Amino acid sequence: MFGRTRYFALPVLLYVFALSACAYAEFNHTFDTGDDNDYFILEEDEVKILNLTIFVSEDIELSFTSSDDGAFKVLTDEVYVYAVESPVTVQIEIQGVFLSIEKLKVEITGGTEDYEIADFTVKVLRPYSVLSDIFTYALLIWLLISYVTMGTKMDFSIIKTKFKPPIGIVIGLLCQFILMPLLAYGLSHAFSLSDESAIGLILDGTCPGGWLSNVFSLLLDCDFVLSLTMTFCSTVLALGMMPLNLFIYTGTFAEDNENLETPFFELVQQLLILVIPVGIGIVILYKWPKGVTICEKLLKPFATVVIIIALGLGIPAEIYVFLSPLEIWLSAALFPLIGSILGLVFALIGRLDRASAVTVALEVGVQNSLLAKTMVDLAYPEPESDLISRVPLLIALVTLIEGSIITAVYVLVKRFCYKKDDEIDLTREAKGVELSQGNEAGGPKTDADVGAQSNPGFTAEN
Repeated sequence: MFGRTRYFALPVLLYVFALSACAYAEFNHTFDTGDDNDYFILEEDEVKILNLTIFVSEDIELSFTSSDDGAFKVLTDEVYVYAVESPVTVQIEIQGVFLSIEKLKVEITGGTEDYEIADFTVKVLRPYSVLSDIFTYALLIWLLISYVTMGTKMDFSIIKTKFKPPIGIVIGLLCQFILMPLLAYGLSHAFSLSDESAIGLILDGTCPGGWLSNVFSLLLDCDFVLSLTMTFCSTVLALGMMPLNLFIYTGTFAEDNENLETPFFELVQQLLILVIPVGIGIVILYKWPKGVTICEKLLKPFATVVIIIALGLGIPAEIYVFLSPLEIWLSAALFPLIGSILGLVFALIGRLDRASAVTVALEVGVQNSLLAKTMVDLAYPEPESDLISRVPLLIALVTLIEGSIITAVYVLVKRFCYKKDDEIDLTREAKGVELSQGNEAGGPKTDADVGAQSNPGFTAEN
């Protein structure tokens, strides 16, 4: 009886022992970041220690690598962990290199079991700079001034002519809030942009038109009233369309980082703050007409000073954007260019005249990138805000360069290629004025009359 039981008990004991061994061989580990975050954060050039507490049932070897050495470096070499000393706390020395969000990879070797440690997120911040804060608030003041100025130019007796019919406005708004976000989403996938860069491109693509499109519409002899009207309409419509587009297109890019989730309340709040200056400008225009002249005299030099401060401090403060990867530069260069071309195509399909079609193209392609930059800085935490801001800043820079080149070419062509035609037109106009003045004074009405007056013997037959 006992003999048979012994034969049955032996496999059962071996099975229980195996289960115990497997349970004992389970691998446990925790990362201690020194705070409550589930990621490790440090500044550029800073060296910090990340603690890894590990429990194993056998001796193993750990090695650490960075997913991008240009983002951060791991200064700790291989580490041996002995089972008899478990749990063991391993100190991983990490040095920040450049603004980024990357992964720490931990490889385990030397054991019989297949242990795994998931990649751990490491965020590298830019060192704090007061210049960056000044630049952000200077941009905000700049935007407020530009919106007040826009309000003082909203003469609805003139603007209402653009609504009869509103073909240009409708085409522009549809392109701005339907076509451009879709284009930004497509370019994000085409260039395999990082999550932060993709959100920056889409955010810029959902922004309304800005002052830069108004400026270029003047320089290129376009329809300034239409440009101003479209900018005003898109600014108001952005209160609803920006959050909607961000909800539609940015969700997939924020799945792995909750700090990339769209702060809808903060964005709508900032948009409302920007609509108020437009209302102030409109009140000044209709309630205090003389104040428009005063505002223009005061606002222009004040805005000039703010722009100088913004550019003078902004370029050194935001120099990191020039070190952006090639794919970000390409997307920033192509986005406004493609947007303008598509806007022009749809405007021509809508049978708008040349000046109106080019105006629509400018409004569609030239988004308010500085608004996007300001909104990102005030709504997102670091380093996400800095990584997102790269795209709007580069788009603003590239748009300024592209627009300046186009304007320069237009001015040169207009000056040299059409100079003779303009001179002929001026000669004709001067001759017409001379003849009309002669008619009013009872002078000669035709060339024949001119000849008869200078020569009494002259006849038409001669």
